[in-house]
Amino acid sequence: MNDSPGILFLCTANYYRSRFAELYFNHLADLEGLAVRADSAGLEMAKWRSYNPGDLSVHTVTALAELGVALDEPYRAPRQFDPDRSRGQRLIALSQSEHRPMVQRLFPDVLDQVEFWGVEDVEFEHPETAVKLMKESIERCIEDYK
Repeated sequence: MNDSPGILFLCTANYYRSRFAELYFNHLADLEGLAVRADSAGLEMAKWRSYNPGDLSVHTVTALAELGVALDEPYRAPRQFDPDRSRGQRLIALSQSEHRPMVQRLFPDVLDQVEFWGVEDVEFEHPETAVKLMKESIERCIEDYK
């Protein structure tokens, strides 16, 4: 994870939502000539790692390809959130309902520093809907750095 100020997107396993947010944000930042960078991590990555085949969700790969975002292969492995390495970064968790309790339980010292969005995981929200919500939220987020 990047130690410089920027954005750190958080989700459960750093496999689908946070990775989409990181990669799409950085793509838009490059297009706009912005210096700010995003990274991503999982709040309970190890717990859910065995449920996720490979290093990056097919939903993320497909959605980014449809948006014209080139991906470097091989994809990096998911990473666990480390609050000590995220100091000074803007922390955005993708789901209020899912991630607030995780942050409260696992990382209570950073709870007041985390922004929570409303993008649910595939069990609760169809990827097409989730990607649309993330895309819109990230595009609004980019405006903060122009």
